[in-house]
Amino acid sequence: MRHGREPRPVVLDIGEGAEATLWKPDLSTMPIQVTEKKVTFPSTGMDNYHAVVASRRGDRKTEAAIRYEYLRGKPSGHSPRELLAAVKSDLEIVPDPLPREHYHYFSGQAWGFIIRFRGKPLAGAEVLLETSNGSRFKAVSDDRGWVLLQLPDDFLDVNEGVRDRRSSEFEVRVYHEEDGHQYQTVLNAGYRVNPRHWRSHGLGIAVTGFGLLIGGLIGRLGSRTKETPRRRR
Repeated sequence: MRHGREPRPVVLDIGEGAEATLWKPDLSTMPIQVTEKKVTFPSTGMDNYHAVVASRRGDRKTEAAIRYEYLRGKPSGHSPRELLAAVKSDLEIVPDPLPREHYHYFSGQAWGFIIRFRGKPLAGAEVLLETSNGSRFKAVSDDRGWVLLQLPDDFLDVNEGVRDRRSSEFEVRVYHEEDGHQYQTVLNAGYRVNPRHWRSHGLGIAVTGFGLLIGGLIGRLGSRTKETPRRRR
């Protein structure tokens, strides 16, 4: 969300009837509404990452969804590490790390995530990555609860050398069962076409052009050297 623009609704993959809470950088919270699996981050006047956590609890099943968004405002004086460290759900998927300011998740990149249950790393958890573009991958968390997931380069019809501002959604999902109770949590986020599709192309042209220029100068200098007669002593 930026100054002068209306807040943009974002995806939060959880059904109706869920209760949602907005976590601010200073770890204070406020209730918000989820409508048709979408949520709008309200302005808090604070700069830095915020998190929305929605949950729905039944007799034998607890569902949760979380999304982190960078909002503009006055400096909060808090690090995103504080927000990530806070226990916001029984079963939680924690980005490790979050994209830095002015950066995004991009296709073709590998990102780390930590799976936690009640604040402690959960080893051996099967983690599912799915994208709105149709890709689907699985991985298993290690002894630290950590898993590395590769975001697929799955945008169709990408023209090399041409800037592409398209974005899509991905979700990381995990299940866990404890004492007959099932926990399900999903982390939602957006990702964009990787800039390497146009930046590397432009750099290649620049390098080639520079090489031709240098080669031409050397060639001309060499020709002049050969054509210049030696002076007689």
